[in-house]
Amino acid sequence: MCIGSLLTACSNVARLAADIRESSQQLRVVSGTLGVGRCPECEWIVVVLGDVRGEKLHNFRVFEQSGRFRIAALRDSRYLFAFQDINRDFSYQPGEPAVWHDLDPEQMAQGTPAEVALQVSSSLIRPAPAGLEDIFGMRGSSLGQIDVQLGVVSALEAPRFSPESATMGMWEPVGFMKAGRAGVFFLEPFDPLRIPVLFVHGIRGTPRSFAGIIDNLDRSRFQAWVLNYPSGLDLRALGDGLLGLLAELRHRHGFGTLHIVAHSMGGLLVREYLAECARAGGCDYVSQVVTISTPFAGISALGSWLEYTRVVMPVWRNLTPDSPFLRDLFALPLPSGVSYHLLFGYRNVATLSRSSGDGVIPLESQLRSAAQNEAVSVRGFNEDHVSILSNAELQRYINEALQRPDFRSVARHPRSVSAVRQSAER
Repeated sequence: MCIGSLLTACSNVARLAADIRESSQQLRVVSGTLGVGRCPECEWIVVVLGDVRGEKLHNFRVFEQSGRFRIAALRDSRYLFAFQDINRDFSYQPGEPAVWHDLDPEQMAQGTPAEVALQVSSSLIRPAPAGLEDIFGMRGSSLGQIDVQLGVVSALEAPRFSPESATMGMWEPVGFMKAGRAGVFFLEPFDPLRIPVLFVHGIRGTPRSFAGIIDNLDRSRFQAWVLNYPSGLDLRALGDGLLGLLAELRHRHGFGTLHIVAHSMGGLLVREYLAECARAGGCDYVSQVVTISTPFAGISALGSWLEYTRVVMPVWRNLTPDSPFLRDLFALPLPSGVSYHLLFGYRNVATLSRSSGDGVIPLESQLRSAAQNEAVSVRGFNEDHVSILSNAELQRYINEALQRPDFRSVARHPRSVSAVRQSAER
């Protein structure tokens, strides 16, 4: 190995080690249950605070309905304030069902916060925090300045989607988020008359990978959204995070249908997201899901690699064939109404994998039986792991899949504000 390559590798490992250390020292996860309240089907907004006045807002997250919840917090977070946003204005209004919860400082310092049960009561134990008039506008000013973007219009040529940015997302995931490179981005202003299609890249990938597919998307029907994420992070955390981001976008824009197209490891992230949907009993807006060249059974070469590396990228543990993540990936069924399409490549012209496959992912991993059993269509293409995204036949097939009839049992359109209020007043 040349000295330059060795120095780069050592630098990457050092950056990853520092990033993991910062994450473990500062970040926490608080979980528990959200009670039924006055409106069982109304959205909840959970806010993490460092003080009772609302001057230190650490994080917030939208949940579609009552039930289980998880939210990221900081080591010095001290309070949760949760409320049901009855009028869907993304701010707390007096009279909306709400509850305070005090976090235990010792548990937060140790990184072991206890389960929380949030149940609204007839009166608050203290006044509601100030500064919650525009929670959506606070994005990027919380959680240690981690600036996850939502609904920002950005061109595919933007620096945040560059190969250099993708490398940063692998080796410096927290820094990637602090730099404002992570989030769900729109390629054009939101159009309520067209269905959004979310594109999810793979490890060390970028939304630019989908340029050909996006160019051939039927723009009279669809609008393209892209998820840009730090691909070195744990896929369970990423799947849970995507659940929160899409819940927030739906709360803000009110879309009734969403399609998803994912490549490579992005398909694992999406399947974990769908499992989180099943756990929460939500995401009734998801319709057509397409995965391309996804390693559903993992990558066997990573097993031996992990035995020798000093610092382990969290996602590497997910991708080993015997990982708990892959073992449990299909434990929960797809949410009702999701139509899943499995696309794979079988041209092996590379040297990373000598077995049948696309040169990177073996066929046995792309065609894991659990994934095939969920699919309404399975289609192979004579392409390698990268070239498959430029295949004209694949692009036509995706357009056709996205236009298939919606077989969801109930029309999935967000209720009007008046309907939500009526439900809350019953």
